[in-house]
Amino acid sequence: MDVLPGDFVDLPFTLNVFTIIVSLAAVYYWVKLFKRISISDRRDEGWMWIFASVLMVLLLNVSTMLLVSTSGRIPVDSYRVFVVDVKTLEFVNAFSRTVMALSMTIGAYMLYKSMRSRGDVKFMFSPVEHVMEDSSTSEQKFDLKSGCSYLVSADQEDGSVSGWDLFVDLVTHGTMGLVVSRHHPPELRDRYGLVKTPMVWLTQEKVDDSLHPSDLTELSHIIKEFIWKGGETAVLLDGIEYLVLHNSFEDVLKTIQGVDDVVVQNKSCLILTIDPSAVSEQEFHLLKRELNEYMA
Repeated sequence: MDVLPGDFVDLPFTLNVFTIIVSLAAVYYWVKLFKRISISDRRDEGWMWIFASVLMVLLLNVSTMLLVSTSGRIPVDSYRVFVVDVKTLEFVNAFSRTVMALSMTIGAYMLYKSMRSRGDVKFMFSPVEHVMEDSSTSEQKFDLKSGCSYLVSADQEDGSVSGWDLFVDLVTHGTMGLVVSRHHPPELRDRYGLVKTPMVWLTQEKVDDSLHPSDLTELSHIIKEFIWKGGETAVLLDGIEYLVLHNSFEDVLKTIQGVDDVVVQNKSCLILTIDPSAVSEQEFHLLKRELNEYMA
């Protein structure tokens, strides 16, 4: 059975149109993903190499579609026409795929090397459990607004109210809570009398219920998922300055802004403690602009 030459043109054209649509969707969702994660240094370079390979897929299929749809004849000017033969098209395809393969390989290697050198492959695949702390018989001391994030100074020399005071008051009066702290959880439980409240330990050690301080992506995911699933909850992020030691202040601030948006939407409460002397005056001012500074 003879096949008309036009059939060869229609099928590749349709396939390339479909591939272009898929490639555009990949680029769109990759950009959305990139905006939601906090990456830096070699990780940043690795993700950019992978994104370059996604763009190459898009450009390759756009160029191939144009060549097929024009039967390989591309007008250069009024007198000249550039004709692309099969060998040239095969070379373009082979070269583009080689570039894509190299981009994907380089990107994956840089991501792997970054995680291996810093020991921060620490994704907590199991979600944090929502457990209610035993209720206190005393009256609630502090009146915090739902949907607000509070910045509390960690300096206790003046005897002022601490972030822990606010948090413990909430979780012992009917609010489910989550603690993310630099300090060892067993010590915190003994000090503040919290038995059931889940705690995540910010540490470089590979132990249960721990998170590497440089992994802002997973930190954001843990807190947001806890709020989304728990509704009106309370989260204590104890010691922002420790996060700044392992990340840029800009990345930490972006993470806090993202969490704050979720707090507002779910009428939850976020309490952040910080030692003002551990950050610059400008950085502390930026935090106060984003959060409500708690004044006793």
